[in-house]
Amino acid sequence: MPISSWSRGLNLKSPMGTTSKEPLSRHHRWVNASHRLARYETFMVPTVQGLGRLDDMLAARDARYVAGGGYISENFGILDFSDHITLSYLWVLGAYEIVRAMHQRERDSGSQLATSLSVLLRQFARLRMPLAKFEPAERHQRTDSHIAYPVLNSDYGVAWQVSEDTFISRGELADQFLHLLEGGA
Repeated sequence: MPISSWSRGLNLKSPMGTTSKEPLSRHHRWVNASHRLARYETFMVPTVQGLGRLDDMLAARDARYVAGGGYISENFGILDFSDHITLSYLWVLGAYEIVRAMHQRERDSGSQLATSLSVLLRQFARLRMPLAKFEPAERHQRTDSHIAYPVLNSDYGVAWQVSEDTFISRGELADQFLHLLEGGA
């Protein structure tokens, strides 16, 4: 999915009560979707709103790095790019914990949401294990590296190479997580 599609969503009611086709901001979408988490734990709501704000900022930076062809300019120095990778790393770890907690509460329900959470949790875990524990995810012991190597994906920005031919981007994980929270289970 190209970066331009990250801001999909329609705000059908404007403040004046007329129909508007202006897209919701990515952060606004996270805020709206976050309230569905109150059924699990009230404090998940502001936590996901914070992750959503960080995602919005990271997506904008990713778009600038991708538009520049990965070139680090005077405006975006090597330390800025290093900080961007670190913040992307921290976003993955934080979002993983929310997905894990949701899955833990839903896994025995047999619902479509439980199935979708299982799939998303496995995708997050495949990246989280080498990022946080410096070992491959259990399901991928034979194929994956114990280190997730950061790269710049031409569609999504920051990603990590976990095996010879598998790259996982923070932006794709964010898109999938947001879609699930918006009811796309």
